[in-house]
Amino acid sequence: MILMKKLRANLFLILLLLSGCDFTSGLHKDILKAQEHITKQEFSKAVEVYEEILKRKPSKTIQIKINYQLGEIYSLYLNDYEKALYHLETIISSSNEPLWQKNAMERIGAIQFEKFRNYKQAKIAYKSLMNFVPKLERQEFYSFRFALCEFHLKNYKKSDKLFKELSLIVKEGIGAESFYYLGLTKFYLKEWDAAISFWFEFLKREKRKDKIVQAKFLIANAYESAEKLKEAYNIYYSIIGEYPNPDVIENRLNSLYERRVARKR
Repeated sequence: MILMKKLRANLFLILLLLSGCDFTSGLHKDILKAQEHITKQEFSKAVEVYEEILKRKPSKTIQIKINYQLGEIYSLYLNDYEKALYHLETIISSSNEPLWQKNAMERIGAIQFEKFRNYKQAKIAYKSLMNFVPKLERQEFYSFRFALCEFHLKNYKKSDKLFKELSLIVKEGIGAESFYYLGLTKFYLKEWDAAISFWFEFLKREKRKDKIVQAKFLIANAYESAEKLKEAYNIYYSIIGEYPNPDVIENRLNSLYERRVARKR
């Protein structure tokens, strides 16, 4: 519903630009036709109308808004992310309007990060948004996504520095998530004690049960990797009725029990 409202709002902006211009009456009718298709959720028909309008080379302002509409429809409703990127990147290359540059870059970053998992390209998009002048309101979100890109690209030293900065700036939300990823970073670097410390900091801030259970599982895993078998056993045992795959916990507990018994022999 919210996405549909956004599409209709963008259409309204386009129509406002055309009001009072007799020579654009045909264009006006075609945009109304696209709006009708969107209202009926006939998205394939809507993009056909839009693509035809672009071939007629309307004003630069109209082109920008239609390209953005196409980027949203292709990505959100038709799952054609390549075409979405094409139209969004057209805005970046042809427009100097800050608002539309920002809007297009946000969608590009989201598609590259969430759909393609192309973290190199997503990093470029979020870096551009971070460098925007004047600074944008969602600066912390862009910085967090940028840090996640570094993390997924296995640039752990860079992501470690970025997540530490974010954990200090924000008390909740992104700050809590930053502690989670600091723990993962240290875990992948085999710095077990540091990973455990960051995850306990995460637990102090996190309220979602599924996230808490997952963090406890990782803490137990880190204890196990550090050969702290008793601590690992206790943490696994504490989530035995909460972890989504009980068999995994049972197997870990049995394995730890056998290892602890073998130690005493």
